[in-house]
Amino acid sequence: MCRLIFETVKWKDGAPCLLPWHQRRVERSMKLHGEEGSSVPDLASVLEGNPGPEGAGIYKCHITYDTQGKARRPVFEPYRPRLVKRLACVENPRLDYFCKWEDRTELQTAGLGLGEDEEVLILRHGQVTDTRYSNVVFGDGSSWVTPETFLLPGTKRAFLLACGAIEELSIKAEDIKKFRFCSLINAMLDPGDVVVRTEDIVYP
Repeated sequence: MCRLIFETVKWKDGAPCLLPWHQRRVERSMKLHGEEGSSVPDLASVLEGNPGPEGAGIYKCHITYDTQGKARRPVFEPYRPRLVKRLACVENPRLDYFCKWEDRTELQTAGLGLGEDEEVLILRHGQVTDTRYSNVVFGDGSSWVTPETFLLPGTKRAFLLACGAIEELSIKAEDIKKFRFCSLINAMLDPGDVVVRTEDIVYP
């Protein structure tokens, strides 16, 4: 069955950010889930044929492709970070989101009932993983660590680990209080962009 996968690329000042990291994830996803004989979408070619806005500004670029290797026209929209003031820990050991599937129904269900400025922090057997739309890092505001357990192999997470900006650590729910802050990171967000005080993290 042909399924849809997507990448969210940060388009900043007329150019894509971390595109090689996104391409690696596309290649990994196609290796795991691509249909036999399918080609791997080349994100650089997709964007060359459908470039985003020129000039200053930050846009969220959504690129959808299928397990047959066919990419759709990218969609660009102006980006503004969502304000998150509180995280609610939810235990869900069966949740699997290692591939960035377009169908996020199960993932979104994990946060039903939360307010507009609240987000879920998903636990697996007590180990901290991700929110529904980001990896996370913990720290004091100047240095950061990220859980070695995660749902999605995020591009920003991989990039920050590779350049030594963050470190990997085993983090359980009871360890959260050892840190001052939790920051959400993804292709659009850097450490410090969206920060929640650990005293504002609610445990199950």
